[in-house]
Order: sequence, then structure tokens, then C-alpha cells
Amino acid sequence: MSDTSLWRNRNFVSLFAAQIVSLLGSGVTTIGLTLFVFKLAGSGAGAVVIGQALMLRILAFLLFSQPAGIMADFMNRKYILIAADLGRFALLSLFPFITTTWQVYAMVFGINALTAFFTPVFEATIPSIAGKEHYVKALSLSRVASDVESVASPALAGLLVAWLGIQWVFWFDAFTYFISAALVASVAIPFVAGVHARFSVSSFLGEITTGVRILFRVPALRQALLLSFAEATAGAAAIVLTVVYVRKQLGETELTFALTMAAVGAGSSLMTMLLNQWSGRFEKGSHSDVELHALRHKWSARALLLGPVLLTAVLLPGMFVPPLWLFIVMWIGNGAGQALIAIPSMTLLAEHTSEAERGKAYAVHFALTHACWLITYPAAGWAGTLLGVPSTFTVFGVACALIGLVGWWLGRVPDADLTLAC
Repeated sequence: MSDTSLWRNRNFVSLFAAQIVSLLGSGVTTIGLTLFVFKLAGSGAGAVVIGQALMLRILAFLLFSQPAGIMADFMNRKYILIAADLGRFALLSLFPFITTTWQVYAMVFGINALTAFFTPVFEATIPSIAGKEHYVKALSLSRVASDVESVASPALAGLLVAWLGIQWVFWFDAFTYFISAALVASVAIPFVAGVHARFSVSSFLGEITTGVRILFRVPALRQALLLSFAEATAGAAAIVLTVVYVRKQLGETELTFALTMAAVGAGSSLMTMLLNQWSGRFEKGSHSDVELHALRHKWSARALLLGPVLLTAVLLPGMFVPPLWLFIVMWIGNGAGQALIAIPSMTLLAEHTSEAERGKAYAVHFALTHACWLITYPAAGWAGTLLGVPSTFTVFGVACALIGLVGWWLGRVPDADLTLAC
């Protein structure tokens, strides 16, 4: 296939467009939720409430993503994706009418329970839509789409809040989910023999742990899962604490906060494009499946270990209260470091799973990586309150360094599957 054949794949283009639209909306809501809670709870308790609300988000992921992955291997994936989008459309439409903290918690949990069904099913569908030759490029593009949430969304959220008010942030997001559902409805998701087997309660319960066994059978996947903790640590520092640092510590405006958050996505997008070019050159030429598998292991292992190094470097100076311009540069590095972990992790996961088990494997990966955020979100909120935001950045930088050292040590274990194509 030519390099442009992926863009001639109508199903992939429609699915990719659906992801961009929905992520643009959800990114706007992330900024809107942070500002909404900051005003509702006050600056003193704002970080704690934000951390707890985001913790409930992750709890929803953990509770529902594994059943969603199993359902993806028994049911029509298109119907799951459309139902999740329409459900989120309905809930987001009601968000502006919230008046108390407990209502924020309930709504965040409900919306993200539906996201827990959508995301792993969507990720499991990409390889089968793109094809084996192009799924690394498709995964990279999917990451770029995720970075739209962090680049364009904060700026758009700032404009919506300034011009129309916070409620329009949530209504905008609701509309994007409706558009996403329409785009997904136009996609022909291929049937794969063995995936849509007959569903039964006994088979459902019997396969609950299958995804865990798939992920832990490969040393490289175990290493990637550990390093996801560094990604979650740096990500939580950005999402939970940036609003307090920019608004309270530096005394800047809401629009400045939104643009500062965009720096994280800009760094992630830049690194994703660099990785895509690097991996393309690395894999260039005619290779057998075994050779291609080994090459992808090689570049993924290198990128994975660079991630925590970069995250440590950008978080450690936080205790010195960097000025806004330097803080923005640090947050560009924060996004780049997260991408250095996320892209290789998803590449390795696609390399080591077959289509028949991909729904379960992606659901477990989604749940386990987000379990890290279940710890780091509230930790960022409480640490920011007890230690101060600048010191918390440095403490989280030390944590990234320790995680990176353990990940490097795990990487020394020989991977018996390195020369075997899955």
C-alpha cells in the first residue's frame, strides 16, 4: 500500500473524524469543569475537589472498561460506540444546571462510565480498520487526535467562557458527541471470525481475567504499564494543579490558564509527529512480519525510557516558582514526555494481540493505565494543598525519576517474544 492509502480508507477517515470531534468537545469540558469547580468550591478547596472529581472519572473507567472490552468481542462494536456517544450527549446537556459538589461528582461518574465503554472499543477497532501495514500510523494519528483535546480545546474553552459563559462549554461538548455518533454510524466495521461469538453469562465471567493474562504475558507490556504511572503522575500535575498555579500563584486570567494547558497538548502533538517520522524511517524497507515486529520493539523500548527522563526534567524545577513563559516551556515538555510513553505502549499492545482478543486486551490496558490516574489525581490535589503547588511539582518529578529507574531495571529482562511475530 502507498503512504496515502490510509487517507483513502473512508471508514478510517470517518472514525478518525468522529474521534477528533468528540475529543475537541471533551477537552473543552475538561477546562470548563476545572474552572467550574474552582468557582464552586473556591480556590482553597478547588484542587482537592478537582482531584476527587477526576478520581471518580477513573473509578468509572475501572468499573466499566473491562466489561466493555468483553462486550466488544461479543457484540457489534458500532452499536456500542453510538450508544455511548448518545448517552454522553444527554448527560452533558444537563451539566450547566448543576448547583452542588455532589452533583458534579455524580455527573462526572456517569459521563465517564459511558466513556469507559467507548474508548477501549474504539481503540480495539482501529487496527482492524487501518490494516496491519498502517496501524502504527493510525495509532499515531489517533494520539494526534487526542492532542487536539489539549491544544485547540483550551483556547476554544477560554473563548466560550469569555464570550458566552461556562454553560456553553458543556452544551458545545454535548453537540460534539451527537456529531460523533452520526460519523460512527457511517462506518462499516468489519466482521472478524471468532470475535462475535455467542454471548453467555458463563463465558462473560470466565473471560473477565483474560485481558490481564494477555497483557502480563509479555515483559515489554509489563514495562510499558509501569511507565504509564510516570505519564499519569505528570498528567495529573498538569490537569489538577495548573489552574491553581496560574490563577492563584501567578495571578493570571482564565484565558491564560486555558492557553497554558494548550502547551501540554502542543508538546504531545510535536512529539507524536516526531515519533511517527522516526518509526517510519526505522521500519522503512521490505521486512517480514518477524523483522517488523523486532524493529517496533526496538524503537518502542528506546522511546519508553526517554519519557520519564523528560518528565523528571520538566517537573523538578517547579519548587523554584518559574515565571509564566518558563512554565509554558516546561508544560510543552510535559506533553512530549507523556507521548513518549503513550505511543510506544499502544504500538506494543497492537503488536502482541490478535483481533479475536483485542477487545479484552485494550479494555484491560485502558483500565490498568487509568488505575494510575486513580492514585495521582487525588494525590495531586491533596499534595498541592498540603505542600503548595510549586513543591508538589518537584515531588512529582522525583516520583517520575524513581518510576523510570524501576522501568529501566525491568527492561533489562530479556523479552522471549522479541523475535516472534504475534
